[in-house]
Amino acid sequence: MKNWLSSLVGLCSLLFVFSACEKDETQATLTPSNAPTLTTTTSNVVLVQANETQTAITYSWTPVASFAWSNVENKYNPAVTYSLEIDKQGNNFARPVSVAAGNGPTTTLRVDTLNAALNGLGLTPGTPTPVEVRLKAVYAANTPLYSAVLPLTATSYRVCLPPNTDRWSIIGPAGVDWNTDVPLRYDCDTRTYKITRVLNAGEFKFRKNSDWGVNYGSDSPRNAGGTGPLNANGANIPVPTTGTYTITLNLTAQTYTLSN
Repeated sequence: MKNWLSSLVGLCSLLFVFSACEKDETQATLTPSNAPTLTTTTSNVVLVQANETQTAITYSWTPVASFAWSNVENKYNPAVTYSLEIDKQGNNFARPVSVAAGNGPTTTLRVDTLNAALNGLGLTPGTPTPVEVRLKAVYAANTPLYSAVLPLTATSYRVCLPPNTDRWSIIGPAGVDWNTDVPLRYDCDTRTYKITRVLNAGEFKFRKNSDWGVNYGSDSPRNAGGTGPLNANGANIPVPTTGTYTITLNLTAQTYTLSN
């Protein structure tokens, strides 16, 4: 009797194993209708911190249109997460930097966003460097989908921060009016504050932190190079004609320069 029961238990165990194996072989599969594609507006970018809020590059791409299920009762459309992967050319995306791509069909990267990604790769600022870009699509727990790789020659910049939190600007009708500040940007190389833009024929002054408590004008005319002295609470600085000018504020030398 004992041997008969043992044999019966063994037979049931084998049937269970075969049954489990048969079930394991019938797996649910999820198949995307297409792989994403990727195009770009340019294959070469030179990034400058003064333009950090501007668009550096725009990528257009096609998302996964749909999914096909098999061997499953409760079908659903999985969420798909898209990102742009950037890596040095020839690195085979071994250590890419990822940038969220949204839901498409375009992804626009600002200058500062792309520069941060390039600096994350260890690129040498100011040096054109070939990199590669691809779109990555991740859905469920499946293997990611990738677009074809696009080349990009990119020149990054060293992020430059001013020596303190003071904000300097120009104000006056030469810029906009006496109620609107036009911010200046700090130049780490020259240690000055600068802006290049179209100015109106009119006047302006410099002021700190959008407040008249600290402001500079000039009580003397500019020299032949367009440089003049700064004077605290000084006279308004004239712009002779409408045009594109570069304004430089040198707080160390207590001078300004207006050139075109």
